[in-house]
Amino acid sequence: MIEEKLVDFACETTYENLPKEVIRQARVCLLDLVGAACAGATALPGHVVTGIIEDMGGAPQAVLIGRKEKIPALTAALGNGLYAHSHELDDLHRSSILRPGSPIIPAALAAAEKIGASGKDLLTAIVVGYEVGIRIAEALTPTHYNFWHTTGTCGTFAAAIAACKVMKLNREQMINALGHAGTQAAGLMELHYSPEGMISKPLHASKAAQNGLFSALLAAGGYTSTRTILSGEKGFLKVFAPHAKFEKVMEGLGDSFQIMDISFRLYASTRNTHAGIDLGLRLREQGIKPEDIELLRIQTYSVARELVGDPFPTTIYEAKFSLPFCVSTALVYGHVGIEDFSYERLHDPVLGDLMSHCTVEVDPILDANYPEKWAAKLSVILRDGTVLHEQTDYPKGDPENKITFEELQTKFRRLSSMLLPPSKIEVWLEQILKVDKFDNIADMWKI
Repeated sequence: MIEEKLVDFACETTYENLPKEVIRQARVCLLDLVGAACAGATALPGHVVTGIIEDMGGAPQAVLIGRKEKIPALTAALGNGLYAHSHELDDLHRSSILRPGSPIIPAALAAAEKIGASGKDLLTAIVVGYEVGIRIAEALTPTHYNFWHTTGTCGTFAAAIAACKVMKLNREQMINALGHAGTQAAGLMELHYSPEGMISKPLHASKAAQNGLFSALLAAGGYTSTRTILSGEKGFLKVFAPHAKFEKVMEGLGDSFQIMDISFRLYASTRNTHAGIDLGLRLREQGIKPEDIELLRIQTYSVARELVGDPFPTTIYEAKFSLPFCVSTALVYGHVGIEDFSYERLHDPVLGDLMSHCTVEVDPILDANYPEKWAAKLSVILRDGTVLHEQTDYPKGDPENKITFEELQTKFRRLSSMLLPPSKIEVWLEQILKVDKFDNIADMWKI
């Protein structure tokens, strides 16, 4: 059964048998996640959930990023998962349409702090969680994504396995944890289609993190579950995707590591907008000004047209899911960061006028290549009749168009500065990058 084979892989993987580049990538994923969480702690969803968590109280087991007092591990996973996903700055695996970092790392980190696991244990668990979650998600995409947010559904399995690995659970316990995870996996796409609903999207990552850790704790306590949660006739794969590709779960398992194919993000908007943003920045570099443009024609794949084609967003969260808004912002201001998603920008007359000249269309070739490529084409007709064309198959941050380590460190400094005093930023960066030196991961926060 695929459940047993995944669990065998998880049990057999050790820090010592992981390639150095895989360990390095896990370390970078941790740094990137903590930076995104620092910024997310200052967002509206973060404020609301922080208040609820603090009101609940409980045993001091794990860190809620940005808070001195420790809290129960389950609520730490919940809060940090929500923080990480709040600004659309967490990582992505392209072909699985999964945002693995925001459910996996908060669950593994909370579990590690709760039991005093080492930094090496944490990094190994992150690698294993990414591998399992991405493989399950790849078996379901792209049809699963029509109705279900993969980060909420497949992220729950990934978080569960990562927490199990940290806690050194045995084979039977891991299988039980998968069963518990599968019956809690959720995350409906309906919320993407209303201004009010989009703000609750970070709950998908946070509940996946919490439910994943809860699944591991249940299994550790001897609470059993089905052994066929993925492969059964009424199991996850058959129910959540009618044409699930079962072979994808096991294909090449152990030959390479999915964490190496992660895309990192520099722009504070859904990844479906990033190819267009890159093209907007190219136009700006060529000296194109908004007043020069007669028509801005954006071509992309059908999922992007459906999810991010709105030319007139009315809320900050809608703007993060508006390709015209994001491309126009890139062209006018030269950046698409957290500060660009504000009520002032929503009512900016220059952006409004440029968006009124935008169209978003589906290109059949780009559509056929999705989700392996999250591409875009941009055609611009200037008022003097000049026509310009730009295209990218790989937005900045994809493995084929990498963000440098220096750029990732700059991103961490920028995002963490929204929460941390200047004196702590460099110390946190240094501590996270030497995480595998800590015998007890809790010591990483003692600064």
